[in-house]
Amino acid sequence: MSDLVEAVPSAPGTGVPVQVRPGLWAVSLPLPGPPHRVTVYVLETEAGPYLVDAGWDTDQAWQALGEGLAGLGTRVEEIQGVLVTHAHLDHYGLAPRIREASGAWVALHPLDAEELPGYRVDPAERLVELLRGAGAPDSAIESAAAELGRASGHRLAGPDVLLGDGRRPDVPGWDLTTVWTPGHTPGHLCFWEPRHRLLLAGDHALPRTAVIMHEPRGPQDDPLGDYLGSLDRLEQLRPDEVLPAHEHRYTDLSGRLDRLRGYHADRLAATVALLGEGPATAWELAGRQRARGNLDGLRGYPLHATVTRTLAQLAHLRTRGLAEERPGPPPHWALTAAARIRPQPGERCPAVGG
Repeated sequence: MSDLVEAVPSAPGTGVPVQVRPGLWAVSLPLPGPPHRVTVYVLETEAGPYLVDAGWDTDQAWQALGEGLAGLGTRVEEIQGVLVTHAHLDHYGLAPRIREASGAWVALHPLDAEELPGYRVDPAERLVELLRGAGAPDSAIESAAAELGRASGHRLAGPDVLLGDGRRPDVPGWDLTTVWTPGHTPGHLCFWEPRHRLLLAGDHALPRTAVIMHEPRGPQDDPLGDYLGSLDRLEQLRPDEVLPAHEHRYTDLSGRLDRLRGYHADRLAATVALLGEGPATAWELAGRQRARGNLDGLRGYPLHATVTRTLAQLAHLRTRGLAEERPGPPPHWALTAAARIRPQPGERCPAVGG
């Protein structure tokens, strides 16, 4: 996650069910690191409970899930299905374990199902590959990966149901429709419930934090552009309440989307300004965007997030014809002639827009 952070209200403890609507509950589960908790939503039906997201596969999260369900008069063994918003381990991790205990089906978007093998790789390996592609020096790569030598997704098994855009999952008594919202991951899903005008939003539009995008997969991939387009799709729904997987529920989706668009426009403009000083690697640009001017002291996930954010910005600028990647080693980024036509004072960077 990145650094657009707003005020946060207090939250109940993990494993405590909180009613959202009749038959719909929120249960907070612990995470082994920041953001420290994830919210699983429980949909009650005559057949048994269904979940939206599952939590990280730890004994602490498993216990909290059991406690939350017990507070509702049910248990893990009675779960009928798990609708997973995306493949990150804090959302998908417990889903196979729930399936083993209950026989429930697990659903995920096809693009995120393809991502699961990547989570069976040690996090250090993924970080090393990312940093090399960003042009990090060998000394920085060795020290940065030292804290990420544990594998946390080796037990992941694939989903039973693949949910594309506009699908209606079989959850008795609930009118859910999938809304494909790529950006944070290639196959991120939100779930829209029009009768209650609720949006179960996963990580797509958190109330306090601007999430990072997934790593660009190639020269045609533009996760930030996909994300900005997905914001426009959500704008059309006009929910009464947004139910995110982290932080807290909120009502003003339109206002939040405006703030997210402004944040990304400002960050893109800052990247264009830095490239205006001359070609640079993604590693160098990521450091220059920090207050201290470098990436010294960052390790593990915070470093991964910072570099990935810059790579997503550069990929979006490339898609808009404003930046180009020049072969290395290491590869460098530079402005194109089109990007040197600067906006007038008060205008947004041309990287954001229709």
